[in-house]
Amino acid sequence: MKKCAFYFITYFVVCFCGLGILYWLVSLLTSEPAFPWVLFGWNYQVQYPMQYIGAVAICYAAVASLWTAWMKRRRMGVLRVLEVLAVILVALVLACPFCGMLWHFHDMLEGFFPDFWLQKLLGGFVDGLIIGPRLIFYSSFPSQYDLIAPSIYNSIALTVGYFVTTCLNSFLYRRGDGEGTRQNRKGQPHDYMEKRKETTEIDI
Repeated sequence: MKKCAFYFITYFVVCFCGLGILYWLVSLLTSEPAFPWVLFGWNYQVQYPMQYIGAVAICYAAVASLWTAWMKRRRMGVLRVLEVLAVILVALVLACPFCGMLWHFHDMLEGFFPDFWLQKLLGGFVDGLIIGPRLIFYSSFPSQYDLIAPSIYNSIALTVGYFVTTCLNSFLYRRGDGEGTRQNRKGQPHDYMEKRKETTEIDI
């Protein structure tokens, strides 16, 4: 349990800080918001970017920490590449519904507060699940109708995220495996003495 918590905190801090720094750098260099604009409604993801980055970081940390904790051995080659990409894509898809709920929550804070507020939040869950993946996909390719900053942000985030996830997973996996080895080594003398004692009693 402590190991999973350590994995979660490590992945979350790295993801949140990395995506946050990248967002502000891309926005500063391009003079455009690094998140895609929505043609309908308000663009709360541009007004509160760090909250949406936090939602993505939580989902990424949950998926990556479970992956690291359950991993029996490190795969190599193409399987390794597919495994890391799957972790990133699953985390993004998982984050979309919660970002949709966050968008509707910000909408209610702006005054659009219906009587059935829970239904509105659940509607945000569905909207995020349907619209979120498509919005990420289409904003990753610049066009004459869209800003260029989101495509730069998504491309860098995916590329750097892949290598960071790979390196971080390898480091945490070796660290966890090393702790298990040390614990086994610590247990060896005790087990040896117990067996020696049992053997002596039988001989007597």
